[in-house]
Amino acid sequence: MADISAREQLIFDIAQTEWELFQQVYNTGGRASCQDDPQTFFRMRMSQWMVYSDEVLLSYLEDCREAVAEGRNPIFEKYGRMMESTYPEEYEEIKGHLPDVSDKCELVEKIVKINLEWDAQMLRDYPNLRKRGRVATTKEDGVMAGSSMESYLRGELYTYSVRTLTLVLQETEDAKRKGESLLKQTIANETAFYGYQSLEDAEERYRS
Repeated sequence: MADISAREQLIFDIAQTEWELFQQVYNTGGRASCQDDPQTFFRMRMSQWMVYSDEVLLSYLEDCREAVAEGRNPIFEKYGRMMESTYPEEYEEIKGHLPDVSDKCELVEKIVKINLEWDAQMLRDYPNLRKRGRVATTKEDGVMAGSSMESYLRGELYTYSVRTLTLVLQETEDAKRKGESLLKQTIANETAFYGYQSLEDAEERYRS
């Protein structure tokens, strides 16, 4: 068995922390099927965290620990905010339990804007693969369509501290300046977890 690097262990520890918090989230329709699918959860979450620096990872892990110490569950907060556009009546019932995020709005919207540009590029370059994911924008949200990539991302970012958001924005803007896409890297990581050799390989597999 290959040795696990300190970075790999850190990424796993973050996913494990998120998984434990996810298990404590109550779904009004009963327990969600994804709460009983740790393999998919770990693949998705680790794929995302793999694109960031150790500085971001350590900062976010500290966010999670601080939230727990305060009696908060950031995973509940993320899904709670996503309900604003999919289940507005239920959102009204829980919004009072969500922390104020007014100090994070500018940072969050800058990150979301770049990711929407990256997502549009993914649709152009890998249409078959991209269509297997969430709908793209908040205006497409609904009970049938679920929460979009935009709403999911925004809901998650609001659970980060200003410290972590500042670091994520810096790395997001750095990637954009270099002509790179952290979103594309994340999806490439996901496809690798599922055994594909490349994004092109996965795109061909899902060609209709």
